[in-house]
Amino acid sequence: MWTSLMIFFSFVLLAIVFARRWILFFKKPRKKTAVAAMAEAEKPKKIKRVGKKDLEKAVALCHRADALIKTGKDDDAIKCLVQALSLNPADVEAQQKLAMLYLQKQMFSAAAVLFKQLGEVTGDPVHFSHLGLSLYQAGELGAARDAYQKAVSLDDSRPARFISLAHVYRAIGQPYNAIAAANKAVEKEPENLDFLFLLADLHMELENWADAAHVLKKILEIDKKNKEAKKLLRLAEKQRGA
Repeated sequence: MWTSLMIFFSFVLLAIVFARRWILFFKKPRKKTAVAAMAEAEKPKKIKRVGKKDLEKAVALCHRADALIKTGKDDDAIKCLVQALSLNPADVEAQQKLAMLYLQKQMFSAAAVLFKQLGEVTGDPVHFSHLGLSLYQAGELGAARDAYQKAVSLDDSRPARFISLAHVYRAIGQPYNAIAAANKAVEKEPENLDFLFLLADLHMELENWADAAHVLKKILEIDKKNKEAKKLLRLAEKQRGA
């Protein structure tokens, strides 16, 4: 009998413990699921409104920066624009002026940061093109390629962008892509000697002597007395016949 009672009370005690744990489990706040966390992260952040006084100060600083740029005081202009953007970070015009000053002062990494922000906000191919230049000069070749590709995908009317892309492809060891980009530029400006010389150089680097000779002959059709083209053509034809 005592044994039966002991077993009975043991079951009751276990039931009480289990019940308490069950209650605590449901009261405890559950962790957010991945989907819920992503949904919360994607909620638009509240943009801090710029007060009237700060906005007026920012505008005044931008005007002062313009005056300083006209007198060649770029360093002081940079300081003014930095202060203006600290008061009104969303001022696209101020960001653009500051980015251009950074680019002119060869502060390429700083320029790249601003042009990236501008490109994301405006979607302007000019900003992506300047981003590509800044990144190229900073030695970030892969990112420079991506920026120029974005620029030409948004606006393929400017042949110089294809030439810039060709230079980046050349620098990262993708000569066939460089030739394709240079050809795009030549299609748009078939009599641009700089474009044609780059295309000839790329073919010669790959030892495509026939293609190089073809391009060099085009140059001589445009400029019959071009000494550099004549010299390179002799070399290409010599290598081709070797």
